[in-house]
Amino acid sequence: MNKNLIIITVFFFHSFSLYSQTSIGIKTGINLSKAVYLNHNSNNLIKPIRKIKPGFVAGVFVHKKLNKILAVQAEILYSQKGLKTKQEPHNKTVNTMNFIETPFSGHYSLFENSFSSFDIYIGAYAAYWTDGKYKNTDLANSQTVKIKVDFNNKDYKYSRVDYGLLAGITYHMRTTDLFVRYTHSMSGSSSENTDALSNKVFSFGMNYLIF
Repeated sequence: MNKNLIIITVFFFHSFSLYSQTSIGIKTGINLSKAVYLNHNSNNLIKPIRKIKPGFVAGVFVHKKLNKILAVQAEILYSQKGLKTKQEPHNKTVNTMNFIETPFSGHYSLFENSFSSFDIYIGAYAAYWTDGKYKNTDLANSQTVKIKVDFNNKDYKYSRVDYGLLAGITYHMRTTDLFVRYTHSMSGSSSENTDALSNKVFSFGMNYLIF
């Protein structure tokens, strides 16, 4: 599977970069995730104790300018999302969900000069939930229990495919970009269970242009 993914990735970015005005680079950043339960009652219960869960995001991108103000961008990312709760003085939980994510966005340039430019963009993404873990820490005695997500568990129906919308801004410099993005999932981690999670994520970081 990993070999096929590498072949597809190389072919995809090679095909996308055959034309002029195309940049290829590396994206690195931080995710600030605040997942919600799709079940309304379950979500209301955790609202007072839900916290921001940090994670990281990294991958590669291709940015193609169509003209002076319009561009498109395709990416392949490894992205950490999930949910964090803290209920004093009882326990703290961290639910980490790791995804391979493929965002695609359209960019509109608000201004551009010889040194920099500023874009706003909107788009969509599809993602595949590769693995995850659940960590529960007892705040009274500091004991921690870690459990890996078992996708083969017949008692729980997981949905590993995620998709949603995104919007953000990018400040382009000669070899480096700064970005801020919001990603809104339109699916959940389960199609049947009441504790299904849907990720809502703010991301920020840097793009490094290779060529």
